[in-house]
Amino acid sequence: MPSFPLTLFLTFAAAAITAWGIFVGLAELTGSHIGVIPNSSSRLPKERLFDLTRSTVTAAGLLAGVFAIVYAYRKQRIEEAASLRADSETLGGRYQTAAEQLGHEKAAVRLAGVYALSRLADDDSSQRETICRLLCAYLRIPYDPNDPQPGEREVRLTVVKVISEHLQDPSHPGTWCGLDLDFSGAKFDGGSFAGAHFTSGLVNFSACEFASGTFSFDGAKFSGADVNFGSGEDVPAVFTGAQVLFTGAHFEDGIVSFIFSEFRGGEVAFGAAFFGGSRVSFGSCILGEAELSFGGPVWLGAKFARGSVTFSGAELRDGLLSFMGVDFCGSEIRFDVTMIGSLVLFDDAYFVSGSILMEEAEIKGGSFSFRGSHSPEKLIKPWPIPAPTPIPAPKAKKVVTKNTSPRRANAKKKVAEPGKAPASGSDADE
Repeated sequence: MPSFPLTLFLTFAAAAITAWGIFVGLAELTGSHIGVIPNSSSRLPKERLFDLTRSTVTAAGLLAGVFAIVYAYRKQRIEEAASLRADSETLGGRYQTAAEQLGHEKAAVRLAGVYALSRLADDDSSQRETICRLLCAYLRIPYDPNDPQPGEREVRLTVVKVISEHLQDPSHPGTWCGLDLDFSGAKFDGGSFAGAHFTSGLVNFSACEFASGTFSFDGAKFSGADVNFGSGEDVPAVFTGAQVLFTGAHFEDGIVSFIFSEFRGGEVAFGAAFFGGSRVSFGSCILGEAELSFGGPVWLGAKFARGSVTFSGAELRDGLLSFMGVDFCGSEIRFDVTMIGSLVLFDDAYFVSGSILMEEAEIKGGSFSFRGSHSPEKLIKPWPIPAPTPIPAPKAKKVVTKNTSPRRANAKKKVAEPGKAPASGSDADE
């Protein structure tokens, strides 16, 4: 850059030329033709000269003010850009530190990393999705609920809690609602998404195992997301012993699928849930020694108002399927199942509208109960429910006896009695 005195001189010269240009321009506008280089014929009266000078100073001051504003704005933008770069470097350092903590061998350090990532997601929206994916990936790390490392269960419960806290309010600036959540292959022995809002995106629980403990979706709202516990195109979820609760959940829109899921143990409860438009599918699932309940002695009955719930192709091998106290008032329920030995309860259920279709059900065993129910014949088709198809008894096998020659039979009869000598002659030879 040039030296300061030269810069000052050039600035002063530019200002003087600008001021003179303004003065000449104002004079021309007011009818005084003085020209760029004045001569003796271009003299102005003192009053006129004073007015032009005052107007020139005012216009020059206005121009200088505009220039100052533009310069200040440019300087502010430069400072903001520098600040953003500094913040970006700081946030990048925070992310790297938190990610390293999440991979630490000590559980306490991993917990600190989880909370550090949560705060970073709140501070930096550009890293929110990346942090969400990182926490979901942590849950997909192989884990043995029967023999966990010290503190590992607490870390995993904290990860689920942090994700759930960011799904509570879709209108919050820091919400994670709408982001894809990939838990595929994770093993859960507890956790809670109570009150979470699944508004859009894919929530993937395929190949998950709910092994023990309680996993809660109480009061959750499913209003547009595709929630996948099994879609038919991937490995389904398995429920082996956990209590998975959807009590009070609202299924308003979107898809919730349990296709090919296996219920081997534990309980999955939809008590007091509201089905108001979602498509919920239990197609081709397998109900073993588990309880799948939409109502019961402990839970209030669910309400099927709209939408559809399908059990097409499901196998009810054993266990309990409960619709006790359920209010059927608009949904279509396809119950085309293969029933072998389960108990299906419709006790105290209230049938108003909708339909429960059993045309293709194959009932080989098990039983239904309708004690205290209100007009089930209104909705269940066909009614009465077909009786179990008798299983044919296995055919008795024919006993095939080998042919024995008469000669060998006679030889078996002729066994020497104790104290007697064997017969002589031809009989002995035979």
